[in-house]
Formats: sequence, structure tokens, C-alpha cells
Amino acid sequence: MYYKKSSLSNWILAIQFFFCCFITHSQETTISANTQFPVNITFNASEYKDLFVTNSIKQLIPEKFNPLHKNYFVFPFSNQSYWLRIQIRNTNSSVKKWVLLWDNPLVEQLDFYISDSNRSNFKHTPYVLLTKNKLKKLYSEAPHFNFELLPHTSKTIYIKLTSKRANYGSLSLFPNEAFTTFRYDNFALQGMLNGFVIFRLLLVFLLGVFVIKEAVFRAYSIQIVIKTVAFWGILNNLGPLFCDNPTTAAIINNVSIYSTVVGSCIFTLWAFEICKIIKWIKFVLFVFIASAVIINLALCISYQWYWLMAGAFLIVVCNTFLVGLFFYSILKKIKTNIYYSIPFLLGIITFLLINFRLLTEINIGPVNVIAYLLFVSEFLTFVLFLGRIIRLIEVKKISAEENLRTNQEQNKFLKELDELKTRFFTNISHEFRTPLTLLVGPIDDLQKKYPNEGILKIMQRNLNRLQNLINQILEISKLEAGEMTINKEEADIGRFLIQIAASFESLAQDKDIVFNYSVSQKAIFGNFDLDKIEKIMNNLLSNAFKFTPRNGRVVVKISFDNEQTENNKRGLKSKPLLQISVEDFGIGIAPERLPYIFDRFYQVDDSNQRLHEGSGIGLALVKELIDVLEGTIEVKSVLNQGTTFVLTLPYDPLFLLSQNVKIPILKFKPEVVFDKKNTNTDDLEKNENDQIMLIVEDNPDLRMYIRSIFENQYQLITAVDGEEALTKAIEFVPDIVISDLMMPKLDGLGFCAKLKKDERISHIPVIMLTAKASIDDKLIGLQQGVDDYLSKPFNKEELSLRVSNLIQQRQLLREKYATQTIAVKPEKVMVTESTLEDLFIEKAQAVIDNYLGKSEFDATTFAHEMKLSPVQLRRKLKAITNQTSTEFVRNYRLEAAAEMLKKGKKTVSQVAYEVGFESLPYFSKVFQDKFGKTASDWR
Repeated sequence: MYYKKSSLSNWILAIQFFFCCFITHSQETTISANTQFPVNITFNASEYKDLFVTNSIKQLIPEKFNPLHKNYFVFPFSNQSYWLRIQIRNTNSSVKKWVLLWDNPLVEQLDFYISDSNRSNFKHTPYVLLTKNKLKKLYSEAPHFNFELLPHTSKTIYIKLTSKRANYGSLSLFPNEAFTTFRYDNFALQGMLNGFVIFRLLLVFLLGVFVIKEAVFRAYSIQIVIKTVAFWGILNNLGPLFCDNPTTAAIINNVSIYSTVVGSCIFTLWAFEICKIIKWIKFVLFVFIASAVIINLALCISYQWYWLMAGAFLIVVCNTFLVGLFFYSILKKIKTNIYYSIPFLLGIITFLLINFRLLTEINIGPVNVIAYLLFVSEFLTFVLFLGRIIRLIEVKKISAEENLRTNQEQNKFLKELDELKTRFFTNISHEFRTPLTLLVGPIDDLQKKYPNEGILKIMQRNLNRLQNLINQILEISKLEAGEMTINKEEADIGRFLIQIAASFESLAQDKDIVFNYSVSQKAIFGNFDLDKIEKIMNNLLSNAFKFTPRNGRVVVKISFDNEQTENNKRGLKSKPLLQISVEDFGIGIAPERLPYIFDRFYQVDDSNQRLHEGSGIGLALVKELIDVLEGTIEVKSVLNQGTTFVLTLPYDPLFLLSQNVKIPILKFKPEVVFDKKNTNTDDLEKNENDQIMLIVEDNPDLRMYIRSIFENQYQLITAVDGEEALTKAIEFVPDIVISDLMMPKLDGLGFCAKLKKDERISHIPVIMLTAKASIDDKLIGLQQGVDDYLSKPFNKEELSLRVSNLIQQRQLLREKYATQTIAVKPEKVMVTESTLEDLFIEKAQAVIDNYLGKSEFDATTFAHEMKLSPVQLRRKLKAITNQTSTEFVRNYRLEAAAEMLKKGKKTVSQVAYEVGFESLPYFSKVFQDKFGKTASDWR
């Protein structure tokens, strides 16, 4: 439409236009017959930022427009409107109809104002570009405006841009016929690109579903889908495809573009190994994903320019980070899948350049051309690499199939081995029962005949332990063979469980453990498999007491749950539940070991320093028995605080009692070993000539047995672990040590290593008792200073003989040191023992040298200088030289006197005084006793 003006208004407008034309005469675009089309007329355009939302050309004419002087325009993210002004003069007599092209499809609204030939009236054409005359097809067409410009005339065109999104583009002028050709060419190019895009989508979809099931490929496929949708969003194809509302269409387009951050980060998490190596990178990628989601949600709620700008900024930052991550991985030689990464990088660089230009308003050359080239390069590169990708996947598949076959064969072999092991344990357990029966009966008879014989009690207790262990192995064998059945009896389960708990009271008293047990209802009748419940309870309570230290606490709670809702949650239909909780305040279980405690033969502490014995069968049996009873068991534990087992068993209640209700009789009696911290007091007789033996063994029965072997030959001291043994060895300086290998706190090897490194007790021989009798175990022990090994079970006579041999070897060593004179240095004495003894003798001789002429030098001063107690010094010297401290000092002085007398420079009385003898007659007597000659004859 044209705006009609009054004559006065026409004169005013004519004057204004004349003034404006004079100012901007240099910016007018002139079209001649020699002009090559299309013509980029952006350079001659002028721009104006409309701060006051001008709606009338009349208001706009006086405003000052700023010349662009460049072949492109960039308008920022803003709520403001922007105006462009172009003046065109046609000197070509053959063309009348023209097309003005705005080379950017992703704008929200354009308003075209074109003047008549007199520039007094303007025709207004509003253009809601996002959905204007848009066909529901994947073709994009940039905004264009048709107008007529007769030869030898000129017109002024105003263009108003209203768009929250930043815009980059240019203005091109076409003759009408040339634009038609350009339009068809553009459609052809878009058709080719859409063909590429759709082909790639189908390709990755079909490959991902039917051929390549690798996680990395599927992650790449996800980002390809998102990137393809974003490509259509940039071309303004996506939004108008789904709706006609301009704002909604703009939201769809921009959300699709900003979602590329999500796809890129997902792919990076799968494809870049560096994300698994450097943890903070993974965190940054999740931050990018969360930011993209928040921005997209914000756009859907409120379509504002700052959310659009934040989305573009996020794409620039994220894609720059990902490109840097790739090159950093290459530089540091971190594994990166090149066949996926290169096409991926080509794609994200495209979005990086486009959004960087919008944010910075910096023109980076022909960005659109570069973007198209990168897009096509990404597609072609992916197709070229696809063959290699498929080949690698085939190789992995073949390798995986080979590994699967190998694993299946190994599993088959292990299953057969497990079955063989089970049969072996079953058979050997059956074979054990006959000799056990022949042992248990006679020992019972002997104990009745000799009730005060302690060794018989030890034998009976250990036979019972062995019998229980064999019974557990047979129970597991039955479970594996599927021969275990449920045998229910009518009983008062509350009373039965109280009886089981009460049977452990004596064990609790023996170990000074506070033992509390309670039942919510005492009279609960039902059908129960009492035998299995008793085995479960005994194993759980035995473990609780075993792993609870003295003065600890064990708590048992028994409750009944009759609520059907809770039963339904547990999948137990409507049966009532028996719930038993066994809690101890003991050593607890480390979190990494909890998943394995119900495995057969697994032990929570399998080290040489473990505090408690065990086979690793009990809890495995408990779990499998509970499974047979269709119950559940849960365990909670905190290291060094305690463990709680909670088992839940369904049962059939009895509402009418029959005559078959039994009073249960317990089949198992807890084993009570009266083992106070140290029941064997070490009251040594004050006889210096008696030899001392240190017995180190944590098992009270075995410790008592070894005592019985040597109690008539040695003064005995005992210890239950390596730490206590080391303390007692330093205090008493025994002549020999018999030690177990596996002990709590400090094992036998650790104890032996510390003993051999301590100058005070390094001479003491050690015999190690162990069940680990392999060559490697013995070599490790010998390296730590173990003098002899004896495997369990051992023969009494063999142990006695080995002890005697070691004592005899030490006696030979004493004789060598006892006959050694001053002239012979210790290092020249050919002995096979540790050189610590040599160093000790040298140190002792050096101390005596310092006090050689002082008669007041005595054993107390000697011990103080050696940094030992008098008892330790006496025992050490007695063990090495078979001399007391006084004898060692006297003999050393006499040998020093003999050396001086041989030189003949001093009288006998002078020599006697210089070596510390105040009495000449006493010196003469002891000298003659030692050397068989008088001091005068010795000259």
C-alpha cells in the first residue's frame, strides 16, 4: 500500500529526502548494463539502531544512519530493532523487475519499505519469515522482496529487522529472471545436502541396530541424529515443519541447535579415554550437558535474547574445550578413537565457527562456505572410515567369541573340578567317620577311667571339632547334590531358639562377654525344620563369639512379623515371618570383603596374623540352608565396630495344637575352651643353670600339649602371639623358642625377624611349627632367621630331637667363644651363626678394656655400659660363652695379664694391678688355675 501525503507534507518530505540524498550520495548503488549479477549491495547500505521502536517512516527519515562499508552485516542478540537503508539507481534500460535477497533464513520478522520514483510515498511489506509461505518440506529459502525499478530511476529501501537472535548475512540484488535460476540452483543444492543427511541417518540407524552394536558407535549415532536436526534448525526447516506459530518455530529451531552440546558431550564420554583417566573432565562434560538442558528449558518457558546468547556462548565454550581435549590426547598419546573423532571434530568446528561469529561480530571469511565444506567432509570422512570401523568391530567380535569359547571351556573344566572336589570331600569325609568313631568311643572310655588326665580332654575337644567340620562338609555335599529336603516338625519355635541361645551362656562367661537375648513372643507354634534352624543359629552365634573380644557384647533378637503387607514386599505371599538378628561388637568386616563372606572356604582374615581360626565353611552352609528354607539373610558390618546378621524365614503357623507338638532337644553343644589370657603362669625357678624354653602358640590345646612334652626338661614360659613373645624373650632371654607360624598381632616370621635383629636376643634359636610346609615357605622363613622347621602334625620324639640338636649346636658355639683368647679376633672365628654375636663379644671386650685397671668394675657397671639389665647380660653371655658376667670379665683380665707378662717389661705385681686385681695372692691363684703355671713361670 502507499501512504498519501498532503501537499505540505510532500514538500517537507521532499526537502528531507533531498537532504538525506545529499548526505548519502556516495552510498547509492548504481546498476548499469555491465553489472554482473547477483550484486552484493551491503557495502553501500547504512544501519540504524532503533532504541525507541520507530513504526513510522516519517519518524525515521531525519535519523542519522551509519554507513556499513563492508560486504556483510552482523546484528547482535537483542530486543532492539535494526534498520537498513539502501538507495538504488537503475541505468539499465532492459531490466525493470528486481529481487532483493536477505541472505539469512533464521530471522523472525522483516519489514520492507520501498519508495516510489519520487521518494515521497512508501510501500510497506511485513514479512514474518520463520513461517511465511513456508512449505512443509525440508527446503529452506532466504527472505526476498520483489520490486519494480524502471530504467533511469532510483528508489530508497528501508528494511526493519525484528529478531531476538543475532543475525549475520548480506543483501544481494537479482534481476527477476536471474533470481529464478538462482532459486532452482539453491533448491538443487539443498536437495543434495538433505539426501546426504537422510542417507547418513538411515546408515547409522541400520548399522547401529543390526550390524554395529558397539557403545561408541551408538554414542556417535546419537550425536549424528542431534546434529542433523540442528542442521535443519539452522536452515529454518525444522520449526515450520511442525507449527505455523513464529515464536514456537523459533524455539524449536534454537533448541535443536543448542542440543548439539548434549550429543557432543555424550559421544566424548564414550570415545575419549582421557575422560576416564582425568576425573574432572567428566565432571565438566556433565556441567555442559546440564547447562544445555537448562538453557533449552528456559527458552521453552520464556523466549528471550539472553537465553539465545547463552546458548551460543555454551556451544563456543564446549566445542572449543572438546577440540582442545582431542589435541591434548594426541599430544599426550592417550588412546583416542581416531575413526570416530576426526569426523566428529569436523562437525563441531562447523557449529563453533558459526556461533563464534554471532557472538564476536568478527567475520571469519566465507563461514557459510567453510561450514558446508566441513559438513560434506564430515560425511565423506565417516563413510571412508566406516569400513575400517566395521573391520575393527569384526576383529573384536572374533576375539570376543574366542574368549567366550575359552571361558566356556574353562568354566566347564572348573565345574568338573568343583564336582570332583565335592566328591572328594564327600568321600574323604565318609572315610573319616569310621576312624573318628573308633577314636571318640575309646577316648570317652579313657576319660571316664582317668577323669583328671588333661590330655584326654584336649583330645576329646579336638575330635569333636573335627567331627563337626566333617559334618558341615557333608551337609554342603548334600546341598550340591540336591539331596537336602525340608523336614518340618510342630514345635514352639520361641522356646527352641531360647534354648539355643542359653546353651552359649557358659561360653559367654568364659570369655567375659555380655550376652543378651530376647524374644518378642515366647509361645509361637508352627511347622519348622528345627535341625536346619539349629545349624544356622549355632554357626551365627559361634561366629559372633569367635570374633568378639573379651569384655565385648553379643545381642540376639528374635521377633515375629505377621503383617501381610510386609510379606508381600518380600515376595513371601502371606506367610508370617520369623526374624532373627545376631549382633556382635567385635572386629567387623571390611567393606570390600562383605560380598564374599558367604562363599565356601572364604575367610575374612586369611593372613598369617589372623586372630581366629576357621575353615570358611560355616557361613556358606548358613546361606545355603536359608535358601533351602526360602528365607533371606542380610549382613551389615563396620570395621572395628561389629557385625549384624539378620535372617528372615517364613513359617506355617499352628492355630490348633495337636498331640505331635514336641519339646525340641538340642543336638549341638557349644565348644567351651577355658583359655584365660594366660592360664600358665611363668614362675621360673631362680636356678641359673636351668635352661629356659619359650613356647609361642595361640591355640591353647596345642600350647598345653607342647608344655607337657618339655615340662620336665626346661623352665617354660608361654606366649599367645608374636608381640607378647618378643616382650618375654627380651625379659627372660630363653635358650630356645618354639613358635607357631600363624598367630594374631605378629606372626611367627615377623617375630623371628625382630628377634634376630635385636642384639640382646639374636642368639636364641627358633623352631617354627607350621602347616605351610612348601619349599618357598621354608625359604622365606630361613631368610628371616628361622633355625629349623617342623610341619604339623608333628611327632613328639622328632620335636624333642630337633630341640636337642639346636641346643647342642649352641653348646659348640659356646665352646668356640669360651676358648677364644685376646690375640684371636672374633671375626677370625669360623662360625656359621649370625655376626651379631661377634659384634656383641667385641663390644663387651671394648667395655672391659675401658675399665681394665679399675678393680671396682663389676657386673652391674658392665650391664649398664652394655645397655642391658644384669639378668639379660648374664643370660646372653651364658648362652654365647657359657660364662657368667663375672667369669667373662675375670678371664678377659687374666688373658690380658698373660699378654703383658710375655712381653717381660713389668713385674707380676704391676701387671696384676694394671688388669684390675688388688690382691696379688688372689691373682696368682686364679692365674695358675687358668693357665696351669704361676705368673712368674709364665714369663
